[in-house]
Amino acid sequence: MQRNSNNPVLKKIVLFPVLLLLIADLTHAQSAYEDVDGAAYDLVNRLSTLSGELPQAIHTTVQPLDKKSVAGFMEQAAQYNTRRGWTQTDNANIGLALSNAGEWAAPDGFGAIDSRRPAGPFYQKITDLAYYNNRDFFISANPVLGFQGIYENADEATDFKYNIAAGAKVRAKYKDYVGLDLNIRYIREQPVSYYEALNNSRNTLVGGPRNYNYNSEEQSYSYLLPTGNISVSLLRDYISLNLGYDYLKLGDGYRGLVLSDFAAPVAYANIRTKVWKLQYDNIFMKLNPDTNIPGNALTNVQPNYKFATAHQLSVNLTKWLNVGAYEMVVFSRENGFEMGYLNPIIFYRAIERGLGSPDKVTIGINAKAIAAKGLRFYGQFLLNEFTAKEFFAGNGYIHNKWGAQLGLNYYDAFNISNLDLQLEGNVIRPYTFQHIDRGEGYVAANFTNNNLPLGHPLAAGFREAIFIATYRPAKNITLEAKAMFYQHGVDTGGLNLGNDPSKDYSKNYPADHGIKMVNGPKLTRLLGSLHASYQIAPNLFFDLGGVYGNFNYAALPANNSSHYHIYSGIRLNLAHRDYTKI
Repeated sequence: MQRNSNNPVLKKIVLFPVLLLLIADLTHAQSAYEDVDGAAYDLVNRLSTLSGELPQAIHTTVQPLDKKSVAGFMEQAAQYNTRRGWTQTDNANIGLALSNAGEWAAPDGFGAIDSRRPAGPFYQKITDLAYYNNRDFFISANPVLGFQGIYENADEATDFKYNIAAGAKVRAKYKDYVGLDLNIRYIREQPVSYYEALNNSRNTLVGGPRNYNYNSEEQSYSYLLPTGNISVSLLRDYISLNLGYDYLKLGDGYRGLVLSDFAAPVAYANIRTKVWKLQYDNIFMKLNPDTNIPGNALTNVQPNYKFATAHQLSVNLTKWLNVGAYEMVVFSRENGFEMGYLNPIIFYRAIERGLGSPDKVTIGINAKAIAAKGLRFYGQFLLNEFTAKEFFAGNGYIHNKWGAQLGLNYYDAFNISNLDLQLEGNVIRPYTFQHIDRGEGYVAANFTNNNLPLGHPLAAGFREAIFIATYRPAKNITLEAKAMFYQHGVDTGGLNLGNDPSKDYSKNYPADHGIKMVNGPKLTRLLGSLHASYQIAPNLFFDLGGVYGNFNYAALPANNSSHYHIYSGIRLNLAHRDYTKI
């Protein structure tokens, strides 16, 4: 058996930025950006919080981060070290981050560290198999390789599984005007059982592209995953245009509430403007609409296209406080991209929605603050629909749709060098990301991509707490412990209780009032994991770890399940395949 999906083809292009977006989708053009799941983001937050000052050149709310800003920050961090000092582990990570983005470092893009033992023309730099730099033009190429073996016990049934990956990464730059980052991987994956169950229930592949092949006998997925982007400087140091096909994330937490790297990559164009202490992002995305989700007749008819536009404004009010505001709208049109959504003014479309726009708009605010050296707080609040009278009445009005995130990072906790703690809580009301069928037989404007939530993996109707402890006892060793607890509502009896973002919120709902945060029968999830990583050489890692968890259904105890799996593997220029996101 094979499951195949085809990307919808745009039939009408109305403006030049949309043409660029289509090119990004069809050619998978790639750019000078860090990976969303890379180490650069965590290192920037750690070093800036320990210094007591937010980075002025990087606004971390929109990810991936651009390599030029990361390189500049790491250069400043290295200079800071000469005055006050980082740990040996921090110094090693700064050097590795600079080497991974060395083409953007001063002077003249020679920031990568020289190898002590180059292999002839190869590995002249510690992170690059092949490397060429003549100041005006830079290019590097690296292999991508990975193997992970898994032993799983799910409800006392055991199985051995594996994941393999092979591919290549290419980075290039012309002067300071154009940067390119291309990452192509062929992946063959046998996911753990609860990921496989989610894939089957949503007719999709968690974290994978829309096109894949499925082998039912092996329960394996094989697919080509090209990601990356290309960036062009429109006004040096102020305005850049970025085109890509990649994972995007909005927010400063472990979870992204409205936009995250959980579902498939998206084709996007981002116009980024930096002035003074402000950064303003205009993001235009092409999404995969819902189709053929089991048990949901509305999604059997597939629209030709689906888009999203997001605006994010971020400002450093002080050296320790950053605040931001954003809006995001998802929409579909018979005649192509909606011209009005190219308007760069934030909240313009939210106002229009109040006047009768048919699309799904979410607005929100976010903030982060360094309360003391080593201690950072962050949070986010989103609003989809709100009626003040009903909210303060406390009667669970169905159309009060909102979500919130609150978290903290504690670096060098309890004066233990390289011990970092993170605590985060998330809640989103039911029905928040659903939309309605306007007669076409499908719900086009909901917050989904590739049959999965566009933001938080649970979509809506949940409360969640996450704890993560990371300890680096030596520069080549990383230990991580993670604990996760959530309660999520389950739709039963043909009712729409607001927990599935692909349903029509105007149909089959029980009542206008009495809607709880966790609506309907509760699914309670407990998960704990331990992960150890040893860096054998720059960007070459050996991994070992284990995960234990269970699912408890309040109304359906027969569906209760428990599981654990142990894994080990080796990877080069590849992120660890993490099965702890749900």
